[in-house]
Amino acid sequence: SVLFESIRFFQKVSWQEFLFGLHWSPQIALRADQVAASGAFGAVPLFAGTMLISVIAMALAVPIGLMSAIYLSEYAPRVVRAWAKPTLEVLAGIPTVVYGFFAALTVAPAIRDLGTSVGLDVSSESGLAAGLVMGVMIIPLVSSLSEDVINAVPQSMRDGALALGATPSETIKRVVLPAALPGIVGGILLAVSRAIGETMIVVMAAGVAANLTANPLESVTTVTVQIVVLLTGDQEFDSAKTLAAFALGLTLFVVTLTLNVIAL
Repeated sequence: SVLFESIRFFQKVSWQEFLFGLHWSPQIALRADQVAASGAFGAVPLFAGTMLISVIAMALAVPIGLMSAIYLSEYAPRVVRAWAKPTLEVLAGIPTVVYGFFAALTVAPAIRDLGTSVGLDVSSESGLAAGLVMGVMIIPLVSSLSEDVINAVPQSMRDGALALGATPSETIKRVVLPAALPGIVGGILLAVSRAIGETMIVVMAAGVAANLTANPLESVTTVTVQIVVLLTGDQEFDSAKTLAAFALGLTLFVVTLTLNVIAL
């Protein structure tokens, strides 16, 4: 379905313009003589916004998730582990639309007010707010996958390091983490795929204007936001504007599939 509709889109718009164009403004022709009815379908601003928000999310999720996994698997007493693990899993079970409400109603205004208080111009729908909330959502994924990989490291490797005089912290840094690194990196790449494909948080907390910027305080849009915008309401599936959603979906599918293959 996605592939065939994408082929129809690329018959109307060249793939070079789609992948490398810097201006995104999909229009639909209301009259045959309408000026600029074809619109602009350069998706680079969407890819840039998606990557900006994903980088912010991973910058929060990876350190906290990895440190949580190390603490729970190597340091935490049994009592702490008994309540900390279910608490993290509760975070994973919260619907993403709830995270979206939280980002739109609490985090974004707080960031805007904080920025205003120090003299910064912060958009009401900033990439930073969406990225931070998405990072909180992804923490359990990174933590759970990393903890499973760390626990899979044979106990004999820990015992050997301790027998050679290493402290528990040196054992974790020099033996356990290097042994678990391939699995940890694979888990992080799966989390990146999750961040790139997230929809509800960015729909509610990020903007719909396609701004090509690296400033997290400005409003940016993502691939998933534009798919929602293009396919909301009554649509004619013979215009480039509507078919663009399928091309974006195909691109998203290829990117996340590639990341998952690399992770494996």
